[in-house]
Amino acid sequence: MKLRCPPFIAKRKDSLAFKLFSCMTAIVISILVVQSLAEQALVKAMLKVPDSVREEMLDLAHQANVLIEHGDMDELADWANAQNFYLFVLNEHQQPVTHRLMHPHFEFKLQFKRSIDDQLEGKVNRPIINIPLVHGNTLVIQLPHRLHPANDFILYFSILKVVIAVVILALFSLLMARNLQQPLDRLREASKKLSNGDFNVSVVKELKSSTREFNELAQDFDHMTQQIHSLAEKQRLLIRDVSHELRTPLARQNLVLHLLRKRVGESEQSLVTRLEDEAKELNHLISDILEFSRLENARFDKATKRCDLEVLLSPQVERCKIDLKSEQTLSFRSEAVCAKAICEETLVIRCLNNLIGNAIKYSGQASQIEVSLENYVKEGQQFTIMSVSDDGPGIPDNKLVDIFDPFTRLDASRDKKLGGYGLGLAIVKESMRIMGGAVTAKNREQGGLRVTLVFKQ
Repeated sequence: MKLRCPPFIAKRKDSLAFKLFSCMTAIVISILVVQSLAEQALVKAMLKVPDSVREEMLDLAHQANVLIEHGDMDELADWANAQNFYLFVLNEHQQPVTHRLMHPHFEFKLQFKRSIDDQLEGKVNRPIINIPLVHGNTLVIQLPHRLHPANDFILYFSILKVVIAVVILALFSLLMARNLQQPLDRLREASKKLSNGDFNVSVVKELKSSTREFNELAQDFDHMTQQIHSLAEKQRLLIRDVSHELRTPLARQNLVLHLLRKRVGESEQSLVTRLEDEAKELNHLISDILEFSRLENARFDKATKRCDLEVLLSPQVERCKIDLKSEQTLSFRSEAVCAKAICEETLVIRCLNNLIGNAIKYSGQASQIEVSLENYVKEGQQFTIMSVSDDGPGIPDNKLVDIFDPFTRLDASRDKKLGGYGLGLAIVKESMRIMGGAVTAKNREQGGLRVTLVFKQ
């Protein structure tokens, strides 16, 4: 008759709880079996007359032979009484050769005497040891309970149990950790890929686990990945469509304003100019929003490479001087021994333009703006630092953390007047994130603000 697995077990055999229970059962059974075998082996190896006691008994046998050769039985009896062992010298008929009286229990146990090299029994507390002597005589010695090797078994067995339990638990723990850690590592790797924008990850294909809970988790993870990918794609399409739908009426508006300017009188020209400025500002805002949204969702669109920042930034700084106010100055300084950095050129230029543009807007009419390059070493890692500094009013310390958030404006009326909507620094932050760098802002001791971009070399 073919044995079948019970239905309630068959339904749960692929569950994590069942596997853990099976492992724990295997651990317990393995510990018990190994301990039993080890104890049996230990008993066979150690349940003998201890070597020191054996040598002492053999020495007593030698002394008894000497006394027997002399033939003085009284001296032999006195010698037997003086020993630490309860012993007798027996003749070939198994009778004492001296007048010493033998205890009845000892006499009864003579039928169970054993050789000095025989294995002892753990249940016999005081076994009788038989040693042959001269002239057919034998020396029988009762092994004291205190010298029985089984007395040490409690200690040995305790140590043995602890060692076996630790070893088996360590082995099974490694096996269980390996079986459990592997799916978790796969999930962690998939999470990292997903956080970096890789929506092609499939945990179900990579996991290949026989555990139901892990498979269900992998399926849920893949479903979540698909949903996030779908939402990201819908957001991208929405941004594209919004961009198109907003720019089209703006283009029509600019055309209408151009035609309107030719038909209105001189008194209305200022109104047309204001409308054109508002249209330009709106177009600029739309561009910043689209750029920020694109960067926020971009992970692999930009391929970074090792570029020379000094060569890249120097001509761009010169171009930015066109936007300076009449009394403002802009300079470029490089103290970097190695100006190489891992970056993407268009993003670096965009960051530079945004930082210089902010400095021009907010640092004052006669501010001095400086772009600098430096090298920095931290924990053995080489970095290249680009800084944009000014000597303007700076930013309150309690708001330094928030300036990189989108649509963050310290003074809404001032920012609107100067054409700012709080997206420039947010774009810088997202650009640095894509390039694997970092951005920080700090007020200078001598006044003004310093924004620092940190690039890996």
